[in-house]
Amino acid sequence: MKPQNLIALLLFIAGAAWALTRSEQTVRSIQKTYYNSISYVVKSGSTFETTASEFVKEVEHSEEWKARYNLAKEELDKKRMEVAHLRKLEEENARLSQALKFQKEAPFDVIAAKIIRRQPSTWWHTVTINRGEKQGIGVQLPVLSPEGLVGKVDAPSEDTSTVILLTDEKCKVSAKVDGTPELGILSGQRGLTGQDPVLKLSFLSKDAKISAGMRVFTTGKGKLFPPDILLGTVTSFESGPLYGEALVKPAVDFAALQTVFVKLLPHSLEEEYR
Repeated sequence: MKPQNLIALLLFIAGAAWALTRSEQTVRSIQKTYYNSISYVVKSGSTFETTASEFVKEVEHSEEWKARYNLAKEELDKKRMEVAHLRKLEEENARLSQALKFQKEAPFDVIAAKIIRRQPSTWWHTVTINRGEKQGIGVQLPVLSPEGLVGKVDAPSEDTSTVILLTDEKCKVSAKVDGTPELGILSGQRGLTGQDPVLKLSFLSKDAKISAGMRVFTTGKGKLFPPDILLGTVTSFESGPLYGEALVKPAVDFAALQTVFVKLLPHSLEEEYR
């Protein structure tokens, strides 16, 4: 046995013998002092054990809630997708209902057509529709939507047709400002790219009483476009040295355009056209 261990053993034996030879009161005092000295350690150990146990339970609880959260999030994502799909169907149904109502209530014969082609480089200028000469589509026929005038047929083929949009500068329309005697020529503007289109209403009186919010309609002059078809709303007016000019926001949302209606010729005129 090592000397250090032997000395420690002898000291322990001596201390025990000394304690046993003391009176009962002294022994109890020694025991009390000993228990007091170790009670903090025992208490601390117990507290630590309780804290550790609670921590483990909290971690297990957190993992359970994390799993529940992930499951709920997956369900929420699915519901959001379902709601988005239902909203899309609802919007499509609303557009279809509006289109059917327009077709039924139009004071002239129209045929519905879907836009099947649209080039980014000519987005505000032309579109291609899925109707052509086989369906009675001819050159210069007006193209409309429930919101207002879209443009005119430019080049029909057997089953498709190219339409010049109102936002193209080559599509010129005789127009009038509602509530005023003002008449002018409405057309698109050159170089429209990647922005909301704005139409230009030219040849107005330079002192015309025109303000933002006034609506603009077709006049029917020239017999190309029917009268009283909504074209848009005035956003500003500027007086020039010879005539006034107004900027007009189109009534039709050309960015979201999907379905249009082509005004067909009356049968008598159709035979003459052929």
